[in-house]
Formats: sequence, C-alpha cells, structure tokens
Amino acid sequence: MLSYEDVAELLTLQAKAYGLLMWLSQASVDDPEMLSVDAAARLARPGTAATWIAEHRSELPADLATLDPHGPFANLLSSFFSTSFRVEHLEFNNRLVSARIVLYASPGPADRTGIVRTQALAVKHLAASQRLPTTEGQARDLIRVRRDLRDAVLLWTYVWELDRRARNKGKGPVVHQIWRSIPWERKRALTAEQVWSARQQLLDAARERVEDGP
Repeated sequence: MLSYEDVAELLTLQAKAYGLLMWLSQASVDDPEMLSVDAAARLARPGTAATWIAEHRSELPADLATLDPHGPFANLLSSFFSTSFRVEHLEFNNRLVSARIVLYASPGPADRTGIVRTQALAVKHLAASQRLPTTEGQARDLIRVRRDLRDAVLLWTYVWELDRRARNKGKGPVVHQIWRSIPWERKRALTAEQVWSARQQLLDAARERVEDGP
C-alpha cells in the first residue's frame, strides 16, 4: 500500500507529466509536427512515449528534460490520452497545419456505477492494508452511509488510481470523472498532507465499522 512518500512522489510526477502535456499543447501552436499523427500515437502508449521524450529531450524545458522518461513518468503522461485528453489534427493539401491537445469528456452521463465501484475498491484495499477486513460491498455501504467521507473518498480514490496509472493499470475515463467530482478548492492545490488526512479519515471509519460488527 502507498506510503506518505509514495503519495508525495506520485503528486510530483503527475504535476510534471501534466506540465509536459501543457508544454506540448503550447509548442504545437508554432510547430504542429510536434504533435503529428505519429507523435500523438507514440505519446499515447507508455513504451513509445518514453522513447519520444528521450528523443526530444533537448527541446524540453530544463525542469522536464532531466526526468527519467521511463516507467511511472511515461505511464502517467500516456494515461492522459486515455482518461481526459486527445489530439485534434487539421490538414490542408496533405499538410498538417494544426495540432492541438483538447480536453475530452466521454459522451453521455457519468458512469456512476464505475465511479462507485472504483471508490469501493480503493477503500477496501486501504482497509485491508491495515488488517481491517472489508469486502467491496461493505466498503460501498460505508461510502453510501457516511456522506461526511465524500471528499476523503474522492481524494484517496484519485491518488490510488494515480498509482495504478503510474503502473500502467489505469481505468480510463472513470478517473477523469472522479477528478471532476473533487471540489475545485481541493484539487487546485492538492498536497500529500491532504491525501494523508483523507486516508486517516477512511481508516478511522473502517475501524469503527469493524468494531461495531456486521
């Protein structure tokens, strides 16, 4: 299970991966080939994303150029294209004239079932890590009954899924739906301390449930 240091590292890597995404978005305004069809396809896959970063290291901002492009960083960067972003291309006379990164939301209503199940799994695994036996159903009931835990559940689930994304095991668009559900004042300056506090709230609630019995 995640340690405090793991959480801090994940948030740092996520911020840097997002920073690279935004840099690419801006750089492609002047040079659409930076996000050509081929480049976009490579960036959307962890293995080829790492290679692309290594090949373009000299063009990247200094704070990003020194990062190890392999493993978690490349996984997080590529995961943006399966959760919330895509590249739009515009060609004229068989020449790429525009390439831009746009926010992409899945059509239709939010997948509430997927969100609730993801939250329940995050809480279940957290409780189990502290030897507080909890089934997925019990975690789901806890989330439903304890409305005061809503923000804590969202924060912990987001970071739990962030870890899965860093290991190339993300769940796709449901992660973006969870992110959008977190209050703006929280997510605009998300810290490891906030996440760790949310973790403790959830563990306290799980411990109370176990002590109270079925």
